[in-house]
Amino acid sequence: MTDKSLDIIVMGATGFTGKCTVQHLARLTKEKYWDVTWGISGRSKDKMQSLVTELNKLGLDVKNIPMIESNVDNRESLKKALQMAKVVINCTGPNSVLSAPIVEACIESGTHYLDISAEMFHILQLYQKYNKTAEEASVLVVPSCGYAAIPTESAMIYLERQFKGTLHTVVCYTALDLPKRTYIPGRALIHNGTWTSLVYVLESFKDHLNLWKELFPKPVEPVPEEMNKSFFHRYNGETWFPYPGTENYVVEMSQRYLHEKTQKKPVHFKAYTTMPMFFHFIVIPVMYLYYYLSYFKCFRNLLINFPRLVTIGYASQKGPTERTRKDTKYSFILNGKGWDLGADLNTEPTKKMTVKVSGSDPGYDTTAIAIIMCAITILKEGSNITKRGVLMPGAAFYRTDIVDRLMHEGYSFEVVGAGDSVVQVA
Repeated sequence: MTDKSLDIIVMGATGFTGKCTVQHLARLTKEKYWDVTWGISGRSKDKMQSLVTELNKLGLDVKNIPMIESNVDNRESLKKALQMAKVVINCTGPNSVLSAPIVEACIESGTHYLDISAEMFHILQLYQKYNKTAEEASVLVVPSCGYAAIPTESAMIYLERQFKGTLHTVVCYTALDLPKRTYIPGRALIHNGTWTSLVYVLESFKDHLNLWKELFPKPVEPVPEEMNKSFFHRYNGETWFPYPGTENYVVEMSQRYLHEKTQKKPVHFKAYTTMPMFFHFIVIPVMYLYYYLSYFKCFRNLLINFPRLVTIGYASQKGPTERTRKDTKYSFILNGKGWDLGADLNTEPTKKMTVKVSGSDPGYDTTAIAIIMCAITILKEGSNITKRGVLMPGAAFYRTDIVDRLMHEGYSFEVVGAGDSVVQVA
């Protein structure tokens, strides 16, 4: 194995999310993490040079950062790039198509791997195929280190530490506060790359459910009756329905791992979301239609090749404007219930606590900060991450200070209720 001359390499740095990630990484290593060395890797040296020029114009002084040409289709170039770094931040996508060769090369090179995937089938495939080999190679593979998991996984860590007892159940209510001007079709909310990943999620949804049943046929323990809610239910004056993201699965995988490795009592978790009534009647029916039609290759190609048309302008090649990104807010309210310290766990849980994590620009700034803080945590607190293999963020960073790192970079964590306090979702 060659010497690791760099701490971090960002792959896919010239993409929309990649550029956002590199910009934050350049700022953080200039202002705070001076000892962290990093570089970028991609197929086109011209595009990488353009990115460096762009960052220099912003005053980030990155003219001397290493630029390493690599291609997922060229195993040797890929391995050569990854051998140079301790941690790779993978911003390429869609992950279902591009990530497997990178993970394989990371395991062979002894390089820790992080990505921002929200593609659950991809995450389960990584776990099924690479968990054992990554563990044997002492390599940490942590998929879904972006908005799709880090707010909930870090909030779970925060809640457990604040709870000071034994947490049993967590019901999560998450909401996006979109600028009202975006209710009018034609104003982009996401970039085309994000939309393409979503199409792959729709296509592989049945496969991911089948693989989940194969990998995890039984719950660790019976699900409490209170966790079973109707598909639509009312809470704090709003109508809520099951959150369609990866959070429920990712949190369960973390809880399973912690239970198996540390005998920690697993926490039962369920996430719900809401949206303005206008979107209830438009977005939900359309997404169900696209889900069923995505099984046909010709329609999938239509969705991928003409995103602006099929999303009535909500996805675009330019992506959302800076103003729209900053004005888009998110919140996760976690209502926890369990037992106080020393209580009999065979009795009815009575202790309650509610925490909230919130921020802005969920798709891009929040994601970029999340994956960078994951990489920094691995570099700075490797001794607190005792296990290797394919781990979810909540398991990988359970004993680290990742919550504090996120707090210092725009994430807001707070206890907003305890006992029988009623918490308003905002």
